[in-house]
Amino acid sequence: MSKPRALSSAELDALQLALPVGSVNGTNVGPLEQSLGWNERKVRQGMQQLRRERHVPVVALTKPGGVFIATEADVKDLRRTYDSLHSRAMNNLVTCRELLLVIEDFEWSPTLFEQTA
Repeated sequence: MSKPRALSSAELDALQLALPVGSVNGTNVGPLEQSLGWNERKVRQGMQQLRRERHVPVVALTKPGGVFIATEADVKDLRRTYDSLHSRAMNNLVTCRELLLVIEDFEWSPTLFEQTA
């Protein structure tokens, strides 16, 4: 599976302008998809790029109006977004470790060290 192409600077600008500021103005991914003419994956990738490259405090919670650019008043929601992303990352690391154990089992051979003689 190939890595998706990074959004251009102009695309990031468009997304940043489309994202509402503050929880009282929050939206969801669907309306952003429609207004930008993008699919869900591209919108979510753009939100991730805005966080990483431009340090935009994008909140993305699974509740109505849960997508917006945080202000100082929205620190709790920003923390919930952080906690969700962190939890997902830790779960992915556990899955990677389990897959590595399976790979090592497949690659292990009882005669591995006998072959060097």
